[in-house]
Amino acid sequence: MGAPEPIAALNRVRILETGEPLVDIRRSCPGVAVREECCPYLRATVAEMLNAAVARLPQGYGFQVGTALRTLAMQKRHWDAYYRSVCREHPEWPLSARRRATNRFFAPYDQPAPPGHCTGGAVDVVLVGADGRPVDVSSPLERWDAAYTWSDRISPEARARRMVLVEAMLGAGFSNCREEYWHYSWGDSAWAVRVGEDTCPYGLTPAPVAVEAYHDGAAAGRIERIGADAWLCAPAPLGAGARTALDVCVQWSQGRPIELRVAPAVPRLFASADRKRWSLLPARLERGALVISLVPGVERLFVASEPAPATSDSA
Repeated sequence: MGAPEPIAALNRVRILETGEPLVDIRRSCPGVAVREECCPYLRATVAEMLNAAVARLPQGYGFQVGTALRTLAMQKRHWDAYYRSVCREHPEWPLSARRRATNRFFAPYDQPAPPGHCTGGAVDVVLVGADGRPVDVSSPLERWDAAYTWSDRISPEARARRMVLVEAMLGAGFSNCREEYWHYSWGDSAWAVRVGEDTCPYGLTPAPVAVEAYHDGAAAGRIERIGADAWLCAPAPLGAGARTALDVCVQWSQGRPIELRVAPAVPRLFASADRKRWSLLPARLERGALVISLVPGVERLFVASEPAPATSDSA
């Protein structure tokens, strides 16, 4: 069941980009939980459809979004990692077979048709219960073994719950990638192939660069964008003793020059990609502000005034 989506067919779809803006689903889809590491953007129409899908869920169920928009760098990292795992498991396979196996679960980043997640038209959803925890939609299978949407190898109970997810998303107008029960899209090349269209409205779109304080452990009194690639950050007060702290995340800016101005100035700032290993950032004082200029090498870079001393290394 479900429509196949071969790469050759995806590449034949003409992209008639509409320029429809991305929206932040943490604000535009208040009924949906969003994982912290998710790049939380979808095209405006797709976000509205996601709200419609939530409204179709039976009482006691909800959605969590695991993946929305991806940068090409993120897609490349996922594709390459899965390709390496296929090579380790099947060293005897020819290159073409290894690529086909990888393309089954991760759209290639080197084709004319951009990966759906890189267009803002695709979203991966998890069905959760009233307690916010994922419900079982795959027993007795796990992970990729359970990925095929219409699998007849899962239990009747798991299948019934999976159909709650599928019917809500399809009922809201999404199409499903039959190889991944969690992956739905509208407006991208894969959607066009599944529904028999020869054009689609969404092409490749960049993720909005942002400096935010949404992550666990975040601290900021104020964050204000003061230029195309510059932000003013005020530390957050920490109570008695007039102590302040800053802990923000520079997001979706890999390879792009960024400037942070911290006022009032803190003594120093550290950076970390994983919140485990920290490096001291070069900085300068300008009119009472501590200023740092950096070009992140990762999609999410944490910048903090007080990392744990045991994990800090001076750069």
